[in-house]
Amino acid sequence: MADARVLKILLGDVPVGHLTGFHDGKSLFAFDDSYIDLGPSRPILSLSFNTPGDEEATERKLREIYSSRMKLPPFFSNLLPEGVLREYMVKRLKIHHDREFDLLMALGASLPGAIRALPADELPQAAINYRPGTTHASPDETPLKFSLGGSQLKFSMIERGGRFTLADGTDEWIIKPPHPTHPNVPANEYTMMLLAAAAGIQTPEVRLVKLDDIDLRGLTGLSIPQWETSAYAIKRYDRTAEGRVHAEDFAQVFNIHADQEYKATNYDTIGRLIFDLFPNRFEQLAEFIRRLVVNILIGNGDAHLKNWSVIYKDKVTPQLSPAYDLVSTIHYVQNDSLALNLGGEKRFESIDESHFDRLARRMEAPPKFVLDIVKEAVTAAQKEWPGIIREAGLPENICDYLYRFWGGLSDLLRVKQ
Repeated sequence: MADARVLKILLGDVPVGHLTGFHDGKSLFAFDDSYIDLGPSRPILSLSFNTPGDEEATERKLREIYSSRMKLPPFFSNLLPEGVLREYMVKRLKIHHDREFDLLMALGASLPGAIRALPADELPQAAINYRPGTTHASPDETPLKFSLGGSQLKFSMIERGGRFTLADGTDEWIIKPPHPTHPNVPANEYTMMLLAAAAGIQTPEVRLVKLDDIDLRGLTGLSIPQWETSAYAIKRYDRTAEGRVHAEDFAQVFNIHADQEYKATNYDTIGRLIFDLFPNRFEQLAEFIRRLVVNILIGNGDAHLKNWSVIYKDKVTPQLSPAYDLVSTIHYVQNDSLALNLGGEKRFESIDESHFDRLARRMEAPPKFVLDIVKEAVTAAQKEWPGIIREAGLPENICDYLYRFWGGLSDLLRVKQ
């Protein structure tokens, strides 16, 4: 029998289950009986394993065995870095790009949200049934602190005395160095986040940080163009003085792998889920609509499932996390469009009142409520954005591109100069 390695999954300090990885590439996840027995008050690992208000249906999901081959089951796969960040990590760790269990085991002490995946000292029954000769994972000697999703290089750091460094302890900030090929991405993202806040969207604290104030020693393989002088910094909302706060992205909510983040669903379905399952449903729906409007107005074609997240501040109540990864992508991607369909449409310039009306009806939400939120967000942008853009120091070519872009939007969404 081939050996296997086992990871104990913790949500905060609560044992949730065990994930077993076999040498043939198969993995199994099973919830612990102790977690299931907590009943409706148990902290939520993911809405994909939970049917709010229906404990019987939730228990059925929690008693299933979740298996996958090569990739981990979607919830765990989505905890791992993607794209160039994954390439950076697998080279550092000297593991194969596709061996996700190896990557999770290396990064398990520093995952997003309140999840930890630690070497187990016990064998789950599900793994015994599958492979009786299973052995256990041994602790990794060099735990890393880079396990952030997304395709751009980013690092979790702490700030002390105005300098940002990698260190043990509570990570406070995510630092994104300049992009190796696309110019001015830090200034772009910083400004778009300021615009979002001015439109009424909940955002974390953000900064533009001088590269000289970031300790990049030991971060080999970085490619920073000579003309770039700043990095983008965003305060982590899943780390607080009281400890970690659990969160999950919508790829985890919909139980799909990251390679389906642009195609598995649409904004109508996301909105319907929020309106159906989230407490304070009108408040949360308004936040969702404002974010859709801002993504259109800034020309952000990257608001896919992994760039929307749910946070559980009290461990059981879902709500939209603060916004993140807002970038004006139209400056870099010719003829870019929305990442997902909105009311059956993806082209920025084609979206008008009819698409928001269709969105409202699919969510079974009042169309007038949805349209009023749209108009309020556009009015706020009209009033606040020009001044913010000037003060933020956004490069002139990006400003000019945005102004021309606004002129091509529908009457409902046009920000006039």
